[in-house]
Amino acid sequence: MTENSEQSYKYKMDSKIRDVLIDFECQPILFIGSGLSRRYFNAPTWLNLLENVLDEIPKFNGKFEYYNQKYSGDAIDIGTELADLIFEWAWQDGREKFPSDLFLPGTKKECFLKYLICDHINKITPKSIEDFLFNKEITSLSNIRPHAIITTNYDLSLEIIFDGYVTITGQTIIKYNTNSFGEIFHIHGDINDSPSIVLTKTDYDDWDKKKKYISAKLLTYFAEHPIFIFGYSLNDPNIKEILKDIGEIVADDSGLIENVYQIIWKSELPKSPPEQSVFTVNGTQIRINAIYVTDFQWIFDALKSRSALTSINPKLIRALAARTMKLIRHDIPSGSVQVDYDVLERVSKEDIELPKLLGISIMSNPNQTHPLTISQVATRLGFNHWSGVNKLLKKINLEKGIDLKSSDNKFHCKIKTGESKNSKTSKWSLTTIDLLKDIMNGNKYDIDV
Repeated sequence: MTENSEQSYKYKMDSKIRDVLIDFECQPILFIGSGLSRRYFNAPTWLNLLENVLDEIPKFNGKFEYYNQKYSGDAIDIGTELADLIFEWAWQDGREKFPSDLFLPGTKKECFLKYLICDHINKITPKSIEDFLFNKEITSLSNIRPHAIITTNYDLSLEIIFDGYVTITGQTIIKYNTNSFGEIFHIHGDINDSPSIVLTKTDYDDWDKKKKYISAKLLTYFAEHPIFIFGYSLNDPNIKEILKDIGEIVADDSGLIENVYQIIWKSELPKSPPEQSVFTVNGTQIRINAIYVTDFQWIFDALKSRSALTSINPKLIRALAARTMKLIRHDIPSGSVQVDYDVLERVSKEDIELPKLLGISIMSNPNQTHPLTISQVATRLGFNHWSGVNKLLKKINLEKGIDLKSSDNKFHCKIKTGESKNSKTSKWSLTTIDLLKDIMNGNKYDIDV
C-alpha cells in the first residue's frame, strides 16, 4: 500500500470509528488479548510461558520440547501434563518453593503450576506506566476511558494503564452488575488469585460449561456499546465461542455483528484491506468489522475523541452508579426515602437537570460539538478534496442567502489555534454532514442556524 493510500485508509477508518461512537453515545468496551501484552512489555506467548516456568526448575530445564512434541504444541494438553509433573516435584524436592497453604487438604494439584506461572508473570509485568514500551501509544490508550475492559490475560498490566479501574476476576462476572463503570473483567482469572486462572483441560472443561452464562452477562455490553478487539486472533477458540454466542442474538441476517471491530496489526498494510473478519464456529458463520494497522496511535486517539472523562475518577462514577441502582431497586420501593416527584419529573425530561442534581457541570467544548475539519467533512461525503464541500457551501449562500462560515452556529465554528489574532481554524458539526447530503441528493432543505 502506498503512503497516500494508507493515509486515505486511515482517514476512512478514523471516520468510521468516530461515527460509531457518536451513534452509540457511550464509551466503548475494549476486548484486550495477549497480543498487547507482548507488544508493550514483551510478555511471552502461552507456550513460551510454560517453557519459561519449566526451565526455572533445574530438574526440568531444557525438557519442554519433549512435551511440546508429545502434544503437538497443544498448550492446554501441555499445561495439563506439566501440572502433574510439578505437583510431584513440589511434594518432593520443591516444597520450599511454595507457600505452605498449597499443601493443605482440598487444594487442587494444579495449584503448584499456577502459582509458578503467576509468580513469573508478576516479575515481568511493568510496575508503572513509564515502564511500558511504545509509551506514547500507552498514554493514548490510557486516555480512552472505556466503559469496561474484557480480557483473558492473567497479567495486571491493564490495571496500571487504566488507573482507578477495578479488577473483576474469573466467573464472578456472572454475579456482577454490568450496569457499572470502570471494571476490568479477567474472565480467565488473574495473577492475584492463582487458582482462578484457566490453564488445564479440567479448567477449560469447567469454563466451557459456564461460558454461556458469561456470554449472556456480556450480552448487554455487546448490544449497547461499540466493542473493539485488540491483541486477539480469531483463531482463538475462546473468542470464537463468545462471539458465536453473542452473534446468535445480535448479528444481522448476514451474520454481521455490526458494532464489533477487530483491530489487526500488520507490519505492512495489505493493498486492499478487507473491511470484515469472517470465521466459522460449528457451521455458523460470524462476521465482524476489521481495521488493519501498522501502529495503534491513531486508533487510540480516535477512540478517545468523544471521551470527556479524562479527569474523572472511575471509582466515583462506579460508586454513583451503584448508589443510584440501590436507590431505585431498594430505597424508593421500600419507602425508606422521601421522593420529590417534581424534581424527578424534571430530571426525566431535561438533559441538563440530572447533571445539576449531581453537581456536574455540562461542558461546552467546540472540539466535541464541532469535531470535523472541512477535509474530514469532504471524506465523509465521498469527495477527494475539500473544494467539493466548498461548492456546496456556496450553493447554500446563493440559494438561502446564508454564509455558514461567517459565524459560529450549529453547523460551523472557528477555534483559536495560536496566540496570533488570525490563528483560527474552522470546524464543522456532524449535523453539517446530514445537511450537505440532502443538498447533494437534491432534497429540499431548510437552515436554522
